[in-house]
Amino acid sequence: MTLPSSQQSDPVGRSIVDVRRIDLATTLRTVAFLPLDPTVRLAPGRFERATITPDGPGSIRVTWARQAGTDNDTDNDTVAHVETFGDGAAWLLERAERLLGVTDDVTGFEPTERPLRDLWRRHRGDRIPATGTLWHDVAWFIVQQRIDTTSAAEQWRRLVSDMGAPAPGIDGLMVPPEPEAVARLGYHHFHRYGIERQRAEHLRNAARAARRLQALVDEGVEAEEAMPVLQSVPGIGPWTATCLAVQTWGNADTVVLGDDGIPSMVAWLVAGERRADDARMLELLEPFRPHRHRIVRLGYAGDVKPPRRAPRARRDDIRRR
Repeated sequence: MTLPSSQQSDPVGRSIVDVRRIDLATTLRTVAFLPLDPTVRLAPGRFERATITPDGPGSIRVTWARQAGTDNDTDNDTVAHVETFGDGAAWLLERAERLLGVTDDVTGFEPTERPLRDLWRRHRGDRIPATGTLWHDVAWFIVQQRIDTTSAAEQWRRLVSDMGAPAPGIDGLMVPPEPEAVARLGYHHFHRYGIERQRAEHLRNAARAARRLQALVDEGVEAEEAMPVLQSVPGIGPWTATCLAVQTWGNADTVVLGDDGIPSMVAWLVAGERRADDARMLELLEPFRPHRHRIVRLGYAGDVKPPRRAPRARRDDIRRR
């Protein structure tokens, strides 16, 4: 008996991608940002992700090998081996180079001032990946709205583990819930995951618009042009929309707005200033067009943090209400 493609364990698609000069571990780290995310795994020489594509659920596995005696992921065997599974296998395979940062052009990005110059020298294999998976990404970011990373990771894990499905072809991973399943639930359902009414409504609104928004990505609409359409969906504000421009589209010049930590990180990295708002961040990043987001990635890669003065905010668990 032939199993449906969504249940097959053998790869539906295979490819070899040239990744010379790309540090895949650093490049893909932002896609695997949340700890214990059931949709993704990143380990030395291996990346796996399960997602929703316009063709259905799909999984991608990427493996690469370092040369003997080296520690840097840019010193690999120059190729990554890509395998894709499930109904979305062809869709994922077609976009594998974008996910691995191969299409991200760093030409012209050569910061001359320290510490940026030194950070870029150490992390010049970093690229900006483009996932192309609008629904997966918008749900992932909405769960992260206005809460700390630990809480967001827990809530995302609960949501996917309860409403998602086993990943095609890759044991131990889960596909995020289908947008239609999220759209038809009342907001009370999401309290069991720790998600309060506001973010639950945001998730439901995005789920209703998911197919329409995905078409923007698949039709090649540029991130800047997509911003007004994204923000026309209640619950997708400047922070979520700019995060999508970076992660879904892989836009190197997008500045994430409305974040609690990024402006001060950028100000400390670029100007040695402890605190900044969005306006000051944009002023400091202006000379780096069209590579403004690379400055943010260098800050993350170098674990740049201004000195803290305030205590961490208390975590609030909706399940106790």
